[in-house]
Amino acid sequence: MRHSLTAIYANAELLEHHDRCASARTELLLEIQEAVLAMTERIDSLLQFGSNGRKNPFVHERVSLVVEKAVAAVKFHPDGRNVSITVGKLPPAEADIDAMNLESAIYNLLLNACQASARSTQVSEVKVHLAEVEERIYVTILDNGPGIPASVRRTLFDPFATAGKPEGTGLGLTLARRIAEEHGGSVCLEESNPGRTVFTLSLTKNRSFRIPDPNSGPSAEDIRETRIDAQTAVFRKLAQHQLLAHKK
Repeated sequence: MRHSLTAIYANAELLEHHDRCASARTELLLEIQEAVLAMTERIDSLLQFGSNGRKNPFVHERVSLVVEKAVAAVKFHPDGRNVSITVGKLPPAEADIDAMNLESAIYNLLLNACQASARSTQVSEVKVHLAEVEERIYVTILDNGPGIPASVRRTLFDPFATAGKPEGTGLGLTLARRIAEEHGGSVCLEESNPGRTVFTLSLTKNRSFRIPDPNSGPSAEDIRETRIDAQTAVFRKLAQHQLLAHKK
């Protein structure tokens, strides 16, 4: 935040110098806009991370439309403007989704991929694929960046783990996984090597038809349901014991 505010203040001061040419003033304005965008994204991430649950309703929609919106949005971001983003053939898969939150999750994954590919020794490339397998939908995002260091992979999805990015909040992957879990899926790092890193976001088509994902742990809802089942079993045993004692 402080870095962005400093950039905005410094560039605003430079704009006061009337001896600067039009192109220089335009460049300063662009830098201010980028700093404001960066601050807005950080604030949005913090607000979303601190929120007490999902507020948007689930609606049956085509997931491909959400993917297309996320791709279009990231292309307007400064870190996505010079990246070649290729979208594979999108099947007309539909699911019960919170479109706004799901778009945010896919956007975060795409932005991370764009930032990683910018550090590639080749032309920056990001590829997006959408697949439909029985009751599950997969969004796969590949980049040709240098890969994720093994030392940070274990904490990659932890809150505020920036993976070496000085300007990051460390909440993008955390929020993406949380949103995917709300959709009955998860976000997983499939592979990461120099020149190829692959993330996959999964979700179930029907929220009432929950499929355990072998790559994700139990969700908060699953844990809560298990706890309730355990308590019910204990209370049933106590009731049976008291009934037997009363009969004696």
